[in-house]
Amino acid sequence: MKDQITIVGNIGSDPELRRLADGTPIASFRIASHERRYDQKTSSWVDGTPSWYDVSAFRSLGEHVLASVKRGQRVIVTGALTIRRWENGERSGTAAEIEATAVGHELRFGTTVYTASAPRREEPAPPPADAPDPEPVAAGAWAAPGAETPF
Repeated sequence: MKDQITIVGNIGSDPELRRLADGTPIASFRIASHERRYDQKTSSWVDGTPSWYDVSAFRSLGEHVLASVKRGQRVIVTGALTIRRWENGERSGTAAEIEATAVGHELRFGTTVYTASAPRREEPAPPPADAPDPEPVAAGAWAAPGAETPF
């Protein structure tokens, strides 16, 4: 089981897009998260040591990340955390990786404009010729496919 994590931090590298062999898009970027504390001796805010995370966002989330965020912006990332040990010759270390389920701008220090993308709809298979007619839907039923929600 992977741990779920939510972090707030600054993007350290512009997102890069790559694709799996089957064409699935993946946007990848690095994010730094650090603690801020007030230093009473200097009467100023001080940043702690940053923790760096590698973030991967798949499919439409990855495409939206690529179009929406860039290096230096402050974001919130939620996803599955994996801690991985690595070795490269004489060097070794630990990498923290997040498979993102949500990414968004952190709005305490700025604003953003949201643009909804058109939903991807697959055409349903036609019903068999001997299938009964579907039940009629009451007029104004907001749960009907394609209907506006009341809120």
